[in-house]
Amino acid sequence: MRRRAALLACLLGLAACDADPGNDTAIPIGVLLSYSGAGAANSTNSERALQLAIETANAAGGVRGRSVRLVARDTRSDPDQVPVPAAELMKAGATMVIGPDTPELAVPLVTPLREQVLLLPSIATAHSPFRRPPGWFVMGTGTARYACELQAQLQVNGRSRPVVLVDDNGFDALVAWELTRRYGFPRVLLSTSQASSATLQPILALEADAYVVSALPQRATSVIFAMAAVGALGDPARWYFTPSLHTPAFLDTIPKGMLTGAHGVAPGTVAGAEGFRQRFRGRWQDEPLDDAYPFYDAGAVAVLALQRSAVRDGKVAPGPRLAEHVVAVTRPGGMVVEWNQLALGLQLLAAGQEIEYQGVTGLIEFDLSGQTPSSNTKWWTISATGFEDVGRSGDCSELR
Repeated sequence: MRRRAALLACLLGLAACDADPGNDTAIPIGVLLSYSGAGAANSTNSERALQLAIETANAAGGVRGRSVRLVARDTRSDPDQVPVPAAELMKAGATMVIGPDTPELAVPLVTPLREQVLLLPSIATAHSPFRRPPGWFVMGTGTARYACELQAQLQVNGRSRPVVLVDDNGFDALVAWELTRRYGFPRVLLSTSQASSATLQPILALEADAYVVSALPQRATSVIFAMAAVGALGDPARWYFTPSLHTPAFLDTIPKGMLTGAHGVAPGTVAGAEGFRQRFRGRWQDEPLDDAYPFYDAGAVAVLALQRSAVRDGKVAPGPRLAEHVVAVTRPGGMVVEWNQLALGLQLLAAGQEIEYQGVTGLIEFDLSGQTPSSNTKWWTISATGFEDVGRSGDCSELR
């Protein structure tokens, strides 16, 4: 009964735990996510996507007959505390680690996990402004691409005096920095306290015709409510949002109709992503958030790399050797294996054949720096019923 209670708590996001604690022969993959603290809103959703990939692989026979399990630990959204759960994963024998979910949490791990393989699939870590060890891989679209998309859309909409409203969150601060460095947009740092008429003065003084909000939901909501309170919200169509706000954690805090017509940019997916959404809903009775897609791909790459290692090395070899297998299963030249063909990928690798995994987020081909190619993006708007995808303007595909 205690074990059942622990598993229930894990599934409900109340605690981070081993996905299969009773299987001592399973190959452990470490997971570092922010199940508590400021970054906790999406972590359970991301873990569910990972678990979907692991369950699919295990149903196909696992890695040379051995199942794979997730061993999850909570970063508590605190860079000072993250080395402790990371050490716990190493003690548990994790072959590689997926996460953490922000650059600030990854930096303290550069030294202790220097020889380990890390997959960093979160939107927030797609641009990691620090020197990464050789076996650390980042996935997804970088901040320069998002800045380009925002600038292109502002131009098409005839907005000539945009202002960036930014908080000190690492990812959003980097998007804002790109908008200022590349395109000369002025920016205003949002107050850490509740926004008020006094804290709005630097914003209102700029007489902007558009606002680009590059912030986490709580701080974005605060400034939007404050602007509405002083009658300065204006036409919602002049509000533009970064990917951090394409989440129910933001939409659910805004009164219905307040921002109908506002729009933003977010990561995109491949044409077959609807199949993934249906599978995710069927398994978890939940909607996949933006990070769910790259986290599923990270889980798929992980099990495929483990299979290639087990077949070619005769065992799973953690560390630098495993990093070579991560690159190999995403490298062009092998048989293409799509996101919903994990069983085929494992079978081909078991037979000694090479594969190229192509994910639900698109191509995943790690370069020498451990970075994926430029990824898909999409534009969305807030409608009367919630988020809706819309067409976008401009071509920023050359940027990462």
